[in-house]
Amino acid sequence: MAQPYRRGNRWYLKYKDASGRWQDRVCDARTKGDAVLLLREIQVAEDRARNGLDKRPPRDGGGTVDAMVTWWVEKFLSKRASYSQCIGTIRKHIIGSPLGARRLVDVTPGRVEAFLEEKTADFSAETVNHLRGYLGRAFNMAIRTQCFVGTNPVTSVPKRKVPHRLPDYLRPEEIVPVLANVPDRWRCLFAAALYTGMRKGELLGLRKTDVDLEARLITIRRSHDRDTTKGGHADAVPIAAELAPYLEVAMAESKTDLVFPSRDGRLLSRRVQLEQVLRRALRRANILTGWRHTCRRKDCGHVEHAPDAEIRWCPKCKMKLWPVGQVRPIRFHHIRHTTASLLMMAGADLPAVQRIMRHTDPRITTEFYGHLAPGYLRGAIDRLAFEGSAAPAEEATRAAAGATGDPPSDPDPLPDPIPLRPFAAPVLQTSDSPDDEPPRDPRKPGRLRAISWSGREDSNLRHPAPKTMTAPSQAV
Repeated sequence: MAQPYRRGNRWYLKYKDASGRWQDRVCDARTKGDAVLLLREIQVAEDRARNGLDKRPPRDGGGTVDAMVTWWVEKFLSKRASYSQCIGTIRKHIIGSPLGARRLVDVTPGRVEAFLEEKTADFSAETVNHLRGYLGRAFNMAIRTQCFVGTNPVTSVPKRKVPHRLPDYLRPEEIVPVLANVPDRWRCLFAAALYTGMRKGELLGLRKTDVDLEARLITIRRSHDRDTTKGGHADAVPIAAELAPYLEVAMAESKTDLVFPSRDGRLLSRRVQLEQVLRRALRRANILTGWRHTCRRKDCGHVEHAPDAEIRWCPKCKMKLWPVGQVRPIRFHHIRHTTASLLMMAGADLPAVQRIMRHTDPRITTEFYGHLAPGYLRGAIDRLAFEGSAAPAEEATRAAAGATGDPPSDPDPLPDPIPLRPFAAPVLQTSDSPDDEPPRDPRKPGRLRAISWSGREDSNLRHPAPKTMTAPSQAV
């Protein structure tokens, strides 16, 4: 082994690398003894790499991050269903960025953290976590296929904390008005989404052979044009009695094997704007959060928000403002949340809702919909009752009852479950009641309840009957 030598105030190390070539490297050693120790460590590492005991990165540093991410996208990501949703984000924010121009051996956790922190100012924590995930998966695949030698620098970078938000859903009193105001072309599809909780791709890819009206079962085998679902397995969900007429109409109107085809009989596009259909139905049903008054004069752009649609005038150009009703920013996927939410409020137990929603992890059902269950956690918090510590409202109630002689009433009784039609019979049925006996009122045994979507004990409120679509509405 060669000895270190000194030039000026710096020590140089001469060693033979893994390829057998002599190399000279400057080091920060202050004495010859320190240089000798450092040279021995370097020479041992090179010898191990030459003998195949350790793997060393190539001389070019393994290429750049851009080259690795492009390779990962073409070889692996392009074969996944999520390719069309994330390829635009990858090309816009990773490929061509300052981090993408660096060599793989120069990428450190600190540089990845700086890259993500720069994106935090303009994007949400969820989007930043997506960027982190793309980089991490690309590095993992490069290491697994031995295209890169080293450790994954993204592993040491923590994820951003995403605020937990409860999902939005249609309220029980909104179901009938919304279905009544959905155009005829889309009404059967929206009814299937409400009664089954199926995802958008699963509805668009539903075949007639997957619907068994006699057995009242829908077998979910595919998602859009894929031969499998999001979970990677087929599932069967029951068909509610009120959903059967909608499916019969949809299958009779369809001239192809698809239950919900496009106008020309082909598969609907993934980009079909069903949320716009839903929001227009909410606007027609007058389910609004306010009004947006806009000046329609060119280059003005004045906007006012008001709780009513009264005529207002633009303060800039004195033009009449155009009022437009505003609805909640609800998406089509929120219909799936509606199914689970209404089932929970109807008193369905968590395991039943989990099976209907096809959640692989029961914690997902509990986390998103557990707060909607009647008496959820209230039975536990009511255990904090101490002798002689009656609340002021309770004392006043007892005093009033003593003065009038009437028995005291519960000042704040727990709300009763909202009775709903979809899946109510199979979910709410108990083991000690016959299969052919309708569900009874849990508050008053022996009394049958007339249930409806609105939650009122009234049999006069009915769903809009599905009608044959002779003149299809305008496409959205």
